[in-house]
Amino acid sequence: MTTVCYSTRQKLLHWISAVIILWALLSGFFVAVFTVSAPVKAWVGFFNVSLTTLYIPVFVLRVYCSFSHGLDFSIKRSLQEYMALLVHKAMYLVLAVVLATGVLMMDRPINIFNLFSIAPFESDPARIAWYTRVHVLSCVGLLLMLVMHIGAVVMHEREGKRVMVRMSFEKTPGGEYEDQGVRICSANRATT
Repeated sequence: MTTVCYSTRQKLLHWISAVIILWALLSGFFVAVFTVSAPVKAWVGFFNVSLTTLYIPVFVLRVYCSFSHGLDFSIKRSLQEYMALLVHKAMYLVLAVVLATGVLMMDRPINIFNLFSIAPFESDPARIAWYTRVHVLSCVGLLLMLVMHIGAVVMHEREGKRVMVRMSFEKTPGGEYEDQGVRICSANRATT
């Protein structure tokens, strides 16, 4: 069995995405669920809108890398591995909905760290309310998917499948070779 290694670009995009998504989801749910002061709520809203709007091109690049590097059907995969690919692509779809509805639900200009702003795309209050509902539901769905994703990583690590090693930037000697421009990890490297 072979396991595709992740490129440095894929790893970097993954960890940037993880930090931004976890911050935005957790801080957003925190200010929505708990009583916080108006200035804190306003700051989190401003920061999250700025951060996630700037994240959109990073997300597009990540999806491009995922589809250009992660769907090599010449590599034999198990049903479980194909299911993992499907779940990852579903996470991208839900995240795309979160980002799109986040932009479309804005009823005022999108202020990007007080550097520039983007005019709102929608002005109809009924549609803005619909985008807001879809945004909240997709955020809940994304949070549940992330909990399952992290749980799967923990499960794989406990089974000896070193997912975190493959996603780290640490270089380990041996165990890799090139095959038609795709880095392949040997089975023993993936499980050591």
